[in-house]
Amino acid sequence: MRHRSIREAAGVTLPELLIVLTIAGTLTAIGASGFRSLRAATSMRAATWSVRNHLALARSLAIARREKIRVRLGPNGDLVLLTASGERIVAAAVGPEADVPVDSLRVRPSTLRFNPRGQAAPGSVYLYRGDRVVRVVTNFLGRLRVEAFRAP
Repeated sequence: MRHRSIREAAGVTLPELLIVLTIAGTLTAIGASGFRSLRAATSMRAATWSVRNHLALARSLAIARREKIRVRLGPNGDLVLLTASGERIVAAAVGPEADVPVDSLRVRPSTLRFNPRGQAAPGSVYLYRGDRVVRVVTNFLGRLRVEAFRAP
């Protein structure tokens, strides 16, 4: 039976350890940047669906209540649904202060209107986050379409 000397003992040398730590650190940095962009995209998708659902709700309420429903920006930068008499129905929690944050939210024209037949005055809601822009468009029939692009 042969005895091992200290030099022959199994283990890892310092240069090997440094190489492994360097590779692990590089892979972690690459993964973290990918995770941040994935998180931003997921947040923007959630905000887009929230806006789209609130516009669809406005159209449905206009048909069900047989009255005009308006959609505009509220004082907190969120999307607010109002009756023709000005009664606030619901507000979409989308905007800089919301659970689903975006940098800014714009409505063009400043008020979207849905009539009792489900038709709408054509308009758009723009969501901005970083260099990403999403536009939720409503046509005169009240149908919704989502367009995504990068800011110039």
